[in-house]
Amino acid sequence: MWTGNVLTNDSFESSHRPSDRLIIKSAGRVIFVPVHEIDWIEASANYVRVHLAGGTSHLWRQPIGKIAEQLDSSRFVRIHRSFIVNVSSIRELQPCNSGEFIVLLRDGKELPGSRSHRQALRALFSSATRRD
Repeated sequence: MWTGNVLTNDSFESSHRPSDRLIIKSAGRVIFVPVHEIDWIEASANYVRVHLAGGTSHLWRQPIGKIAEQLDSSRFVRIHRSFIVNVSSIRELQPCNSGEFIVLLRDGKELPGSRSHRQALRALFSSATRRD
């Protein structure tokens, strides 16, 4: 919260908590997207395409790293420098050569997973097996 010219801790902490929706400014519109509707996010330079359940998508001028900071890391995982995936959208992981993998989504979409991000996925499925 602003008090005079000073930003208090309350607003700093709330701005760093994962949100339950993204506010996307695209093509002169402001779109409120509930994060549970996001299947995956794809980067392209300083833009991302946010793919939603049902096949719709929105182009947003925002670096993927900035979006990754806004999302809950228990619900979203970065699988590649260009891809973030909603954990609940993952149906299967298929290992490939040299430690890379294919992430198969519930809708049949296949996304590449890189070696440098496999630790995040490993942590994800290790925590799932601990709960079972």
